[in-house]
Amino acid sequence: MNKIAKASLALVVISIVILLVIFVQSLADEKKEYVTDPVIAHIPLEAHLRFSFDPDDPALMNLKYTLTPSVDVKADVSEGIVLPEGIVFVENNLQTGQITLRKGRKYTFNSKIKSVKTGIWRIYASPGVYADVNVFEGAISSVVGQGVFDATVPLTRFRLRAKVSKEGQDILMNITKNWLREYGAVEYGNEEFNCTIISANPDIRCYGCEVLSYSNSKLYDKYYFVIEEDQHTNKTKIRNVYRWAYQTPSGYQQKPVCEEITMKGGRNGE
Repeated sequence: MNKIAKASLALVVISIVILLVIFVQSLADEKKEYVTDPVIAHIPLEAHLRFSFDPDDPALMNLKYTLTPSVDVKADVSEGIVLPEGIVFVENNLQTGQITLRKGRKYTFNSKIKSVKTGIWRIYASPGVYADVNVFEGAISSVVGQGVFDATVPLTRFRLRAKVSKEGQDILMNITKNWLREYGAVEYGNEEFNCTIISANPDIRCYGCEVLSYSNSKLYDKYYFVIEEDQHTNKTKIRNVYRWAYQTPSGYQQKPVCEEITMKGGRNGE
C-alpha cells in the first residue's frame, strides 16, 4: 500500500472516530436532559421562596419569590403567592395582570411580610411551593419551606414516592372535570388523564394532574392541574391550572404558549 493510500485510510479512520465521539456526546447530552416523569416535566414554572429575618423588627420578614419558566408562560404574578390570615404584605413588587414569562429567564420579586396573629401559618406560592411560618408572641420564630421535586432528577432517587391509586385517580378526575365544566371547556373526542404526587408534605398533599384532550385524533388542548389535599380538613381544591391551546382561531399550533388560568370567586375548588 502506497503512502497516499495509507494517508487516505488514516483520514477516513480519524473522521469515523470524530463522528463517533460527536454521536456519543449527543446521546450523553440527550440523556442528561431527559425527564423521567412525564407529568412533573410539564410543570412550566419552577418556583422558589427565600426568607430572611428583619434585624429591626421580629414581626417582619423579607421574602424573595423566584420564577424560572421552562416554556413561555402567561401568568399573573401578583396572584402567585397566597398568604394566610396571620401574615400580611407590608410591601411588594409583584406585577399585576397577565404578563409573559419567557423561557430561559429568571424572574425575582421581593416583598416584606408581617405577622399579625400567633400561630403556625402556611404560605403557598405557585406552583406547588409551601412555607410554614411559626409566629409566637408577635415574633416570627422560624420558617420551614418545601417545594416540588426536581423534574430532571430520576424518580428512583425518591424511594418514598407514592403512586396515586385508581380510586384517587377517579376522585381527582372528577375534580378536574367539574373545573373544566365551570370553565366552559369544550367537549373532546377522547382524553388521557394522569396524576402523580409532587409534594411529600404529610399534612398538605399536592398532586400534579395532566389532561390531554383530543378531537378527531388531534391534540386539541392540554391542561395541567396542581391540586391540594388538606389531610386535616379533608378538603381538596385546585390551586393552579395551566392550559396549552393547540387549536386556536388562527389554526393548529404545534408550540402554543402556556397560559396560567386563575378562577375568580372561589371557583378553583374553594
